[in-house]
Amino acid sequence: MKKLYYHKTDGGAEYLFDTFFKCKDGSKEGIVNAKTKYVIRIDGDIRKDVELTIYEEMLKENLKPKELKKR
Repeated sequence: MKKLYYHKTDGGAEYLFDTFFKCKDGSKEGIVNAKTKYVIRIDGDIRKDVELTIYEEMLKENLKPKELKKR
């Protein structure tokens, strides 16, 4: 089981990351960094507008995040 950390953008998209940074108040917020393996993006209706990006697989296939939509 993997713990996920939340982040919401100014535009309203919500993310869950397996990596985080520690905020001044002691809470943890999701972030993409060199150790990130999993990113879940929620943009709209959680029942149909969710994407899972597995960075580990992208690295094996030598893909960039933008190229995932083309597959």
